[in-house]
Amino acid sequence: MIAGPLVGCTTIDPGNDYSLATDTFDANYYYCHVEPEFIFQQNCGPGDPSAFPSDTGSCHYSAAVSGMNLLSHPAIDCGGGDTPTIAGLANTGSGSAAASNYAAVSFEMNRDYTMAPLWLRPTGQIAHPRMIFPASDTAVSQLLSTWASK
Repeated sequence: MIAGPLVGCTTIDPGNDYSLATDTFDANYYYCHVEPEFIFQQNCGPGDPSAFPSDTGSCHYSAAVSGMNLLSHPAIDCGGGDTPTIAGLANTGSGSAAASNYAAVSFEMNRDYTMAPLWLRPTGQIAHPRMIFPASDTAVSQLLSTWASK
């Protein structure tokens, strides 16, 4: 067998305009379930001073937070269903606070929700200022599991 010299690159130039592929998660489910039942309910934006007095103003509405920056906005009207109403959709357009939150939270999600920072951080499994809910919380588990599958 004849062996030739191995020739190859040690680096790859991705060019000037590259991006990493990311999963896209169902926006309707986010607006109608994840944001109101998880992000708002757990006080991810403003913090929860009743649970931890120093939380006020120091959580995801704060510019001091380096990840998952959130913007305050009224809940999207889904009429009790799984899809925003026409009025609700008017508040989810490009550049809206709701759309910004959807993008920020989606970035922290994973198809295997148990590996997502959105699950790991607030359950205290990786760095977060405090545990927001236990990993045994079946309501949050079901919510994120469902969103991961959409």
